Amino acid sequence: MNGADSYEPDDDFPDAAKVTNVSSVPYVEVKPYGAEQIRLAFVTAGDTVAMIVQSRKGEANAVPFQQTVTLQSQLLG
Repeated sequence: MNGADSYEPDDDFPDAAKVTNVSSVPYVEVKPYGAEQIRLAFVTAGDTVAMIVQSRKGEANAVPFQQTVTLQSQLLG
């Protein structure tokens, strides 16, 4: 992704936010980040792969990102 130097796995992503039969791999941009932070996730269901990206000035909050990943996973599953 442009705008970010490096990412790390989002180990704080709760198991309760995961959807059965859908694989999700969330990442978070590591500090120091610039004016905005980026979170992204790869979601796989069958032969479909989706990439979900959220960015926000300052810090990209975890809860809205988790909700988005969960809702998109439900749509794919």
